[in-house]
Amino acid sequence: MLKILKIKGISMSPSLSEGDFVLTLSRKLVKLKPGDIITFYHPKYGFMIKKIVQKLETGYHVEGTHIMSTDRKSIGLVKPDMIEGKVILKITDKKTIYEFFAIHQGFQLNKVY
Repeated sequence: MLKILKIKGISMSPSLSEGDFVLTLSRKLVKLKPGDIITFYHPKYGFMIKKIVQKLETGYHVEGTHIMSTDRKSIGLVKPDMIEGKVILKITDKKTIYEFFAIHQGFQLNKVY
């Protein structure tokens, strides 16, 4: 499943900035590895977007690219069932996104931090 998400916050800057859009692919359709950017639901912080820095048998350690991002110790281990998807594309042409939503009004847009 593909999703288009709008970035909110600075935790992934400079690679992803507030207001950018990303296209994600369901975690069930991809193999994840260190360096991949993923979206996931954290029980304390909510819906998040971070980069995988370490893969373990039981899950992943993740972190943001901005110095003020929530640190990986606070986030803890991200288990596979928490992961929504992998970012496969950063969309820089915001006009295209708004035109898409004007045509496909039933399509859902979520924000990630």
